[in-house]
Amino acid sequence: MSKDFDAQKEALMKEVRSVLNEVETLYESSVDNGTDQAKALKAKVQDQLARAKSQLRDMESTVVDKAKQTAARTDELVHDQPYYAMGVAALAGLAVGVLLSSSCRR
Repeated sequence: MSKDFDAQKEALMKEVRSVLNEVETLYESSVDNGTDQAKALKAKVQDQLARAKSQLRDMESTVVDKAKQTAARTDELVHDQPYYAMGVAALAGLAVGVLLSSSCRR
């Protein structure tokens, strides 16, 4: 399960990086000739792109760290109280079953 999460996370991050790179390429290939207003807009876009990349890197590391911490806490809880975990899973299954059966009747 952890490998699936890591693979999905990596695929998503790769896609986001790809989009940012395409935006950066589009920005760099745009015509440099233009009005002062257009040049100011390009500078603003460049600053925002740099900030977005920085925030993406920060967010990626934060999300990965929090996911690992949550997974470790959950694993610890399940090992410490297996019957509690089974009860919660059974109740969740029952709730989903009731919701699905009532939606199928309609």
